[in-house]
Amino acid sequence: MKLDPNMIKFRRLIFEDLPLMYDWIRNDRFVNRFWAYNKKEPYEKVTQEFSDYIKRVEPTDPYLILYNDTPIGYIQTFNWSYYPVFEKYVDLTNSASLDLFIGEEEYRNKGLGTKILSRFLSQFVFSDESVDRCIINPEVNNSIAIRAYEKVGFQIIKMVPDIPEEPGPVFFMSLDRHNFQG
Repeated sequence: MKLDPNMIKFRRLIFEDLPLMYDWIRNDRFVNRFWAYNKKEPYEKVTQEFSDYIKRVEPTDPYLILYNDTPIGYIQTFNWSYYPVFEKYVDLTNSASLDLFIGEEEYRNKGLGTKILSRFLSQFVFSDESVDRCIINPEVNNSIAIRAYEKVGFQIIKMVPDIPEEPGPVFFMSLDRHNFQG
């Protein structure tokens, strides 16, 4: 299947999307592997985090990734200033972050990851003039994501072997606004 990257759009997550999010996170081994939930977690526990984002209780902006209006994945962004505990690992001044996954298997490994990242960085992350850079922290063994991030321009700035909030060692990767080619 040849995919047209111009068909990628984003829509803010709504409560009606929670069953789909639960299905992706709980039942897809690829997504579950890097999205830190136990496969036996009940619906309410898995979806509580996303419910808080939707209600704006938590300072994270959640979006579905759409391809031709079909939900294919999830992406979120937040400002690091809301999470100062991470400042001990790297300088997070004027930085945002993002996390994503492609939940529909037939859309993976088709080159959409870099297109999704570029479009989201342009439309959401770097559209905020207060954000000078985007810093992400993928698990070191998530090589597919790391390659996609590097193709967009992210560079590894530090490896942290043990972060209590993460399931495994992570790379902190950074992309400065002035280096972004989106």
